[in-house]
Amino acid sequence: MAGDNDGIPESVIGILKTASEEILKKQDGYCFTVDNKPNDNVEETFSYNGPEVAEFINYDMLGEEGDNLESFNHLITDTNHKDLTGDRKVLKILLNSGIGQVVPENYVVLIHYIAYISNLQEPFDVTYLQGRRPKRFTLGNGELIPGLEIGIKTMTTGENARFIIKPELAYRELGCPPRIPPNATVLFDVHLVSFLSPESIITFDRENRDPDAFNKNIVQVQKLRLEGNEQFNLKNIEKAVFKYNRALELLHIVGCKNNNEEIEMMKYLNKIYTNLSVCYLKQCAFNKVCRMGIEALKYSERFSKYSAKLFFNWGKALRLLKDFTEAKKKLDIASKLEHQNETIAREIYKLQKDKEFHRNIESITLKDNNNADDNERLAPEFWEVFNTHLIEFYTGNDDVLTVMLNKNPDDIEVVKNKASVYDLQVHVITKAGVPTNCIAIKK
Repeated sequence: MAGDNDGIPESVIGILKTASEEILKKQDGYCFTVDNKPNDNVEETFSYNGPEVAEFINYDMLGEEGDNLESFNHLITDTNHKDLTGDRKVLKILLNSGIGQVVPENYVVLIHYIAYISNLQEPFDVTYLQGRRPKRFTLGNGELIPGLEIGIKTMTTGENARFIIKPELAYRELGCPPRIPPNATVLFDVHLVSFLSPESIITFDRENRDPDAFNKNIVQVQKLRLEGNEQFNLKNIEKAVFKYNRALELLHIVGCKNNNEEIEMMKYLNKIYTNLSVCYLKQCAFNKVCRMGIEALKYSERFSKYSAKLFFNWGKALRLLKDFTEAKKKLDIASKLEHQNETIAREIYKLQKDKEFHRNIESITLKDNNNADDNERLAPEFWEVFNTHLIEFYTGNDDVLTVMLNKNPDDIEVVKNKASVYDLQVHVITKAGVPTNCIAIKK
């Protein structure tokens, strides 16, 4: 078997072994190791338990059969990714932007990730199943596979990004049997929780050894949350978001010594995620509202699954994104949690009205699907329906109206002009930093 490593430098093999053993570390008593020897006993190989991995199964990973990068082509468009290496060995798709500067060289990063192999919907590694705390890695010393480190160096605090990494910068010819085959292109969905300088991490570790470290951190979290609430009440939404995100960062890196501390941490996580979802609704950042719901259920499920407010915000965001099926599911959960809540009942009613409005719009814009042109000007019938709903929105109690348009810039200008007559604001909704066809009109 010695010949299997021909052409691969020993330093690279060492890095791959270190990275593989760290990234795919012990779970439920099993441990991955890099070994070139074939393993004929499939029963002894690692596998996640069915129920625990179910929430991380992603059917979007199933594309066309193919080799390497081509197998993830269905996730890539001309405008939704960046080529980080210039040779398409590491592609980045921004899912949600973060705040602040990008990660400097040789810093310590705290991350969560879900990792997939092409054409397999079940992930081969999920940090969320290894404890709710983020994983800690030092950049520049071989703890991560090269492609993942390249990607993380482009991220900012709180960012969610997807990296598609070709085998040369992943697990190369070796793979990581049995879960990762040789020459596999891999995909990592990464959440950068925080990063610290080498000097700061020493102080951080020393402070965490303080028996009262948790309580001291919670005091800071409480202070930041109250400051965020004050900024929100003053309608300084951006400043509120900054305060809440700083509190979120502290909660993610705080160490819990016992179950009581973990319960306390989850309570605050649920509060902060809910507050952020309200802020992002105000900013018409509806995809970020959905992200807050997803993260809340990952990090603070014990409390978030009973949070009617969280599911209400999530459902409202989905309605405004015109995902009516998922919106109904989230609002139904909120309604079951607080079945006498009139605000939730009104939102469910708005969902039905919005669905009818969207159906009317679609009946006009998609009359002839076979000859549909995304840049074609909208028909006069569209503007008749739009004008009626715009007046209803202006005179009603809703704070946001969304509508799907074609991509013709002249039609977007018409919407802006019509909205300006009523002193309304217009936002083009983005997803992963890319403009969509969805326009938000806000009072």
